[in-house]
Amino acid sequence: MVAGSSGNIVQMFWRRCTDTPDGLAVVHSVAGKWERISWHQLGETVRNVACGLIALGLEEGERAAILSRSRANWFVADLAILAAGGCCVPIHADSSEEDILAMLRDSRPRHMFLQDERLAERLGGVLEKAGLETTIIMSGPPLEKHQMSWDQLLTKGRTFNAEFPEAIERRAAALKDDSPASIVYTAGTTGQNKGVVLSHRNFCFEMQALDEVMRGVIGEQDLHLLCLPLSHILARVITLASVLIGYATAFSTKLANLDRELREVRPTFVTVVPGILEKIHAEMESKLEERGLLVRQIVSWARKIGQRVAKNRIQFRPNNPIMTLQHIAAENFILKKFVKEGLGGRLKFFVSGGAPLSVDIAEWLESLGVLVLEGYGLTENTGAANVNRPDRYRFGSVGPPLPGVEQRIAQDGEILIRGPNVMQGYWNRPDDTASVVDDDGWLHTGDLGHFDDEGFLYVTGRKKDIIVTSGGKNVSPQSIEKLMRTSPYIEQIMICGDGRKYLTALVSLNHEAVQRYAEDNHIAFDHIQELLVHPEVRRLVANEIEQRNRRLAGYQTIRRFTILPEPLSLDAGEITPTMKLRRQAVEERYRDLIDAMYEEGGDCPDQVFLGES
Repeated sequence: MVAGSSGNIVQMFWRRCTDTPDGLAVVHSVAGKWERISWHQLGETVRNVACGLIALGLEEGERAAILSRSRANWFVADLAILAAGGCCVPIHADSSEEDILAMLRDSRPRHMFLQDERLAERLGGVLEKAGLETTIIMSGPPLEKHQMSWDQLLTKGRTFNAEFPEAIERRAAALKDDSPASIVYTAGTTGQNKGVVLSHRNFCFEMQALDEVMRGVIGEQDLHLLCLPLSHILARVITLASVLIGYATAFSTKLANLDRELREVRPTFVTVVPGILEKIHAEMESKLEERGLLVRQIVSWARKIGQRVAKNRIQFRPNNPIMTLQHIAAENFILKKFVKEGLGGRLKFFVSGGAPLSVDIAEWLESLGVLVLEGYGLTENTGAANVNRPDRYRFGSVGPPLPGVEQRIAQDGEILIRGPNVMQGYWNRPDDTASVVDDDGWLHTGDLGHFDDEGFLYVTGRKKDIIVTSGGKNVSPQSIEKLMRTSPYIEQIMICGDGRKYLTALVSLNHEAVQRYAEDNHIAFDHIQELLVHPEVRRLVANEIEQRNRRLAGYQTIRRFTILPEPLSLDAGEITPTMKLRRQAVEERYRDLIDAMYEEGGDCPDQVFLGES
């Protein structure tokens, strides 16, 4: 077992504030300027917010919610709830009103942190129905009597702390290893939200395990740029791990600003989901295409050198002197100018999780000197069970297990996990808990996978999502979808074909990429909807799919596809907040389009037939 897997987050936090008070803890944007906060300053703010919560009546072990996009005050609120002895309930800011109400009614917090007054106004009816006693508006003035501003809470906390200075220490001392630290609702692909109860031990184990595998790679000198919602378990764990390891966290304002913020913040590592890397890949390809032929040839040469060096590194082979010199030249004179400076100039690697990343994209980025480390885990095992390391990685794999985590593959191919990071259970759902955690403590993930000879895990699909064609072939749709998304023009795709003769696909396009293609090829259009039905665009997408079909077995190829008129959306319940497909919801909405792709001789105007494979 990893040393340090006992204890609690609060003790770790106060120790960090004492050990490195002047060290950088947080970087965040205020009125367009980046402000820096030390661990001492962060500790003082957390103490005052925690005291404010105690003054409001928050009891030990009681739940308090956060509904906001990622920001520095989210991190403060999380630590303050824990420091006050409470249990944090994060709610994704893009959740539907129906889901928000269901989660609040299920977890029953009396106090909640809310992003701003606009969200408070929009959710007024929901907040009233949820029976909240106090809503703290994190940015902006309160609108109702039961609401208070962030500054009002800080003032209340300072007053309480001056009167009862020992209160916070008493709350910290009362925490136990198995005290619940958080109830994290999983945005299940079936549409059902379940609260995962995670203890201080669960989080501390994860933090210590990540520290062990990344020791010597990241430390107090590093800066992490977060561009994921903190309601996402991966983002939460990596941000909390800064308390133990000592690196600083910068909070991106929004994904649309990522390109600029990478240059301004200059992070050393960034946490992302594959969709962000797919966009970075597409944008980098597009920018290189805009360069002259000579520049493209030089970058192509540098990429080839990078590929050879990376291959040697993975196989633990030394580079010959000529290759070493070529690599130095490629890194410092070519890739630095055309790639690395655009990513801030200090980036060591991206951490990717939440969904599978295409091997093609990972290898393409690595050839430009941009390393991507994939990991794997569920909310039910506190975020990470496997992770690739900078000195030990395989593309297409999610890496070896973390130290202290046991894994095995069941007879039906399901990945099983056991260890101190496995959840306490689902909140108020003992039957659901028993259905996924067996009597021996093994968490049944529902994911399929296998290990290679070196202990690297490869995730191949979801057990429940396997498509069985009418010919009896078993198909994992995720692997095909991942391959198809390597096209810069395909934003989202869902494979269909269960019980059918062949596979089809519903395709949502990357509107920006398609518009660029139209402009470059002099295709006239007034609106994006015109492009989605344009014969040239359909031929483009057909060609992209056919190119990738050639890399698949015949029964895995897409025979027909339909371009959707609009992207799959969170509001419509078609994807989760972490961009995973809710297949049943998509199938129900587009049932007629799917059926039309299987009609013999059908001439549905929205579909494209690719022919026999």
